[in-house]
Order: sequence, then C-alpha cells, then structure tokens
Amino acid sequence: MKRRFFIYLTSLVAAATMLVACGGNKTKTDSCQKEGEACCQEFAKKLPIGVQLYTVRTELEKDFYGTLKKVRDLGYAGVEFYGEYYGHTPVEVKTMCTELGLIPFSNHVPFQQMMDDLDKVIADNTVLGVQYIAFPYMDEASRPGVNPEQFKATVAKIGEVGAKVKKAGIQLLYHNHDFEFVKLPDGTVGHDYIFSSNDKSNLQVELDVCWADYSGFKPADVITKYAGRIPIIHVKDYYLEGKLSKAPYALIGTSNDNSMKDAGGWFEYRPLGEGQVDIPALIKAAIASGSQWLCVEQDEPVKGAADRFEGLAHSAEYLRKLGLM
Repeated sequence: MKRRFFIYLTSLVAAATMLVACGGNKTKTDSCQKEGEACCQEFAKKLPIGVQLYTVRTELEKDFYGTLKKVRDLGYAGVEFYGEYYGHTPVEVKTMCTELGLIPFSNHVPFQQMMDDLDKVIADNTVLGVQYIAFPYMDEASRPGVNPEQFKATVAKIGEVGAKVKKAGIQLLYHNHDFEFVKLPDGTVGHDYIFSSNDKSNLQVELDVCWADYSGFKPADVITKYAGRIPIIHVKDYYLEGKLSKAPYALIGTSNDNSMKDAGGWFEYRPLGEGQVDIPALIKAAIASGSQWLCVEQDEPVKGAADRFEGLAHSAEYLRKLGLM
C-alpha cells in the first residue's frame, strides 16, 4: 500500500516542469491578478494541494464525513489531520478518505501524546496511511527565547521520537510558529538549531510561511535554505497593521469577532492571495526545493465570512489562477 501511495505521489510531482516566470519585477502576491493582464507567472509544474483540517475544525466536529467531502469538492487532493477524529476510529477515518478519494498525507500529533504512548501514535497513523507526522507546537517553557537549555533538551527529545517514527516508515516533521525564529545566546536562530541538531532522516521541515513572514524572514528564502528537507509547506496568508504586543494566535478567541486586535496593532488571517505573503515566490521555491505537498491553512475566517469553508474556496480559486489546481 505504501509503495502504491509513493508511486502515485511521485507521478504527481514528476509529471511537472519548472515554474516559468515572465519578465518584470513582480513582488506582490496579487501581481498575477491585475485586471486586463495575462498572468505573469505560469506554474507548469503542479504540486498536490491539501488542507490542514484545523481550518474547518468546527464543521469537522459536527459532520466529519460531510466536511471531508466538502474539502474534496473544493478540489483539494489531500488532508492533514490534527490528531482529533471526533469519536471516529483511524480505520473509519481511513475508509472515509478512501471513499472520497482524499489522500491523508500527514497528521499533527501533540508532542506529549507522542511521549506518553508513541507506539499507539505510530499504530494509529500507520492505519491512517499518512506519510508524515508533524510536531505541531512547543510549550512555552521550552521555547528558545524563554529557556534556551530546556529548548535544546526538547529538541533532542524530538530527534529521539523522529528516529522511532522513521523505523516505522513514517517521517517526522517540525511545524513552526514565530517563536522558533528568535536567537539563542550564541546567535543561532532557534529554528535553525532544531534541524542542525537532528539528522535529516529523523526530522524534516514543515514550514508555516505565515509565521516565518511574520517573524521577518522571507518564506521563499527559508524554503530554499532547507531544499531537500522540506516536504510540506503550510501555505497561509495574513494581513498586519502596526505591531502586536503578543503573538496573534494568543489573541484568538479573546474577542467575539476574532479580530485579533491589541494596543499595538491588528492582525487577520486571509485566504491566499488576499494578504501580504508573496505566494508565487514561495511556490516557486517549493517546487525548486523538492517539496511534496502544499498544505492550505487559515486558522480563523475573516470577519463576516459565511463559514470556515469560504476561505478555503477563495484559496482554491487563487491557486487555480496560478495553474496549481
């Protein structure tokens, strides 16, 4: 089964060619969408596009199968889970995906869950048939800007988990937020330390481009830096005015409209192409770097959106305009 999955996935990627960019010094995300102009970027090479299901978590809780079907109907090829199946077993979830023609390519599993019962995590994800398990979040006490030594100890534990997961035929990834991009006392960026301290075979990169960009790093440059070690790109767009005094994800749910405002500024998650991340540039870098999946995520809908599917629909439309769906 894994061999068939590999052949299928390889065929999606190998059938494509490199991105061709036309002339002009285009840097804006919407540079290809100007009215009356032909698109200045054509993606002849296609990467499979998936969805991090956290985007539609409230809908998933109410109607698991129906939500998966809506994701499929929007044109997405696969899904990344977040360790929550709302009463369904891994066998049932795998059956649903198979019936719908969705590839369950990855799963975010809390680190403590991996530490408490890694054998069960591996068994469940083997049933799901995922190719990747991602470490999704680092507790505050372990972060490089809080306790550098504890951060290093946590990074070592991540590597140990990665080695065990690898033996089971699954690749462990690390998914970033913004706090990994602070510097350690010796000047090393925390995000770089995570990967330089672990063997490539045990730990690879799942870059969340929103948080890299928010931290002042160009996503395309980070992707290129980890070429050959960055199989999944979390493609997420946002808009920021001013400078927040706290991380935006810490502000989610603090107001009824999820506006994510504080005294310093205003932050909003946006569908792809409607924010400030240079999406075409990072997709070009992803293709050149050998990435295997683009994974769309929008943590919260924009104010006034009909539901959580609206953002996914807008992102799918944008990706179609780029020739990727």
